[in-house]
This record gives sequence, structure tokens and C-alpha cells, in this order.
Amino acid sequence: MRRGRPCGPCNDPRRNELDRRLLSKEINGESFRRISSNFGYSATALRRHLADHLAVDLAAVRQAREDAKAQALAAEHAKEIEVIKSDMANSTAARLENAASFFDQLREVRRKAATLLDQAEATQDLRAAGTLLKELREQIRLMAELEGKLASQPQINILINPQWIELRTQIITALEPFPQAKEAILRAIRE
Repeated sequence: MRRGRPCGPCNDPRRNELDRRLLSKEINGESFRRISSNFGYSATALRRHLADHLAVDLAAVRQAREDAKAQALAAEHAKEIEVIKSDMANSTAARLENAASFFDQLREVRRKAATLLDQAEATQDLRAAGTLLKELREQIRLMAELEGKLASQPQINILINPQWIELRTQIITALEPFPQAKEAILRAIRE
């Protein structure tokens, strides 16, 4: 296995300055040729270094920043959710136990999700609002299914399925030498 030469700019003791100039060249209008003449690398080597090494490094830094931000938000939301759960556990549990039927319980859960969604929207907590909106949508779908207003089984129309159309065409083409069999198959398909 043959390996290419190591990247000169990566091993250069002036790498920080070189990388800074490469990254800011779009802003200040500096050319690869000028940076090349200052550091002694070809414009091609600098382009390759920018694309292969700096872009990868920047992507890793951005991802690490996003991960840290997501972890901080998750920890903050977990604390808020625990407070809300503990405040509402007793009252929600009592109301659910007193609900007369399964439908009443579903209506109570739907009402509570709507209330929490209103609270999340009021505090502009978009993550919680999105989660609660999904829960509310699921409650409405479940209620509609239970009341028979929404079918949970998908309706499949095989007649417009591209695979069926292709298979039907192949069968009819294969039966060309047998006109009686072809007519019988076509009759059966139409019925």
C-alpha cells in the first residue's frame, strides 16, 4: 500500500498563522498565491490542506460545540421536567383514577398535554412544545381510532402499484402466443 507524503502545512511550526490566513482569506480577499509565497507551499498544497484538514477540524469543533450545547439543554430540561412531574403527579393521578372510563382518561391526558403545551409556548420552550405537540397529536389520533373515525390499517391499492403493473405487463406479454389463456387471465384480472 502506497501512502502519500505528509501534509507540509500540518507539520509547519507556523501552522496557527497559516490556518488563520487560510480561513480568513474569503473575508480579506487574500489569494492562495500570496499565502503560498509567504509560507513556501504551493497553492495546490494549501487548497488541499484547507479542504482535507481544516474543514475536517472545523466540522469536529462545530460538532463538539453542538453536542455540548445539546447536553446542557438536556440537563436543564430534565430538571424542569422533574419539577413539573412532581408538582402534577398527585393531582393528575387522582383525576385519572377518578375518570369513569378509558375515554375519560384519554380526554384527561389530552387536556393535560394541551395545558402543558400552552405553558411551554408561553415560556418559549420550543423543545418541550415540540414534544408536547407530538403527544397531543398522538392522543387525538388514538381517540379518533377508538371512536372509529380513523382507520389504523393502511389502505393498499395494488392496481396502481408499479410492481403490479410491471408484473401484469410481463404476464400478458408472455401469454401472447396463447390467445385463449391471455383472454382468460385478462378476464380474471378485470373481475
